[in-house]
Amino acid sequence: MPQPIYLDYNASAPLRIEAVECMKRLMGPPRNPSSVHYFGRNSKLIMETARNQLADLAAGNPSGFIFTSGGTEANNTALLEFDKVITCITEHDATLAARPDAKKVGVKRDGEINLDELETQIQRDKSDGSEVIVSVMLVNNETGRIQPIEKLLEICQYHGVAFHSDMVQALGKIPVKLDDWSRSGLTMASFSAHKIGGPPGVGALWVASGSRVSKLLKGGGQEKGRRSGTENIYGIAGFGAAANAVSNWKNHAKNWAQWRNNFVSKLQQAYPEIQVTTRDALCVDNTISLLLPAVPAQIAVISMDMEGFAISSGAACSSGKVQESHVIKAMGFNALSSNVIRISFGWENNEDEISALADALIAMYKRYKK
Repeated sequence: MPQPIYLDYNASAPLRIEAVECMKRLMGPPRNPSSVHYFGRNSKLIMETARNQLADLAAGNPSGFIFTSGGTEANNTALLEFDKVITCITEHDATLAARPDAKKVGVKRDGEINLDELETQIQRDKSDGSEVIVSVMLVNNETGRIQPIEKLLEICQYHGVAFHSDMVQALGKIPVKLDDWSRSGLTMASFSAHKIGGPPGVGALWVASGSRVSKLLKGGGQEKGRRSGTENIYGIAGFGAAANAVSNWKNHAKNWAQWRNNFVSKLQQAYPEIQVTTRDALCVDNTISLLLPAVPAQIAVISMDMEGFAISSGAACSSGKVQESHVIKAMGFNALSSNVIRISFGWENNEDEISALADALIAMYKRYKK
């Protein structure tokens, strides 16, 4: 049986060969960056190299990065210390579950956060003197929708509240400008290695200079006292190598917008009722959130898997079941929110694979529409 075509990069990207080779080279010697002898100093150098590689990609001060176990830990750490949290209804569960008491701002039909509603909520929450943080992801993991970060920063800076952004799905897909954004009020940002081809189980929280951060983990005082626990040196090194490798596929990524447009056009020529959930909104080029009015997402995902294509639904829970997406439902699709699939591609894909998926979806849609 041929290897299935992987088109679920937003769930987890393939491990880059650069990350594999980097981690393999380091395995063997003892690795504890806190030790003062040669082995410890060498491990510390490896970790700081990775920190600088990540900083180069995200255009941020290297000293701002705290390495974590992933994006979930980064989000939890960012939101722990504030009295009140305001977020968006379409956020990742790593944010929504971190602060169940957070106020959730709605979105427009195309997935953009309602800025007027956000501003009203900030004014309401600040009225009693509470310390408030706004947390809005830069790129939505299900739809690829890019939120207007400059406008969000402007609002938060005007009202004097902190701003955190889950940038897990943005890194490597659109320019991330941490230092520039921090001058406009960005307080913290979260990242995850396995979304850019690094290993799972490692991430980072970037904290702007002068901003304090809660200590989710207490112990030996690693990461300048901000995140205790012996560092995952192999994972961190792989994260850095993956960040360094991103520039190697920028020319390849230039084709993604055309692949995306051709894919959607091919489907809509066959069945005009098939729609992109974000319509003409600003999205990352590798992600397509697709509404199939005649076919439930669970059937579409399983059917495509049998045809040799790995895609996902609007949301997949930890048990691997296909569930109704809170993101798609919040965008107003209601009864059809269970009919949305997500295609997300990357550096190991080509145009023929994307076109072949379109053909397979058209054939499946024809069968189920009868």
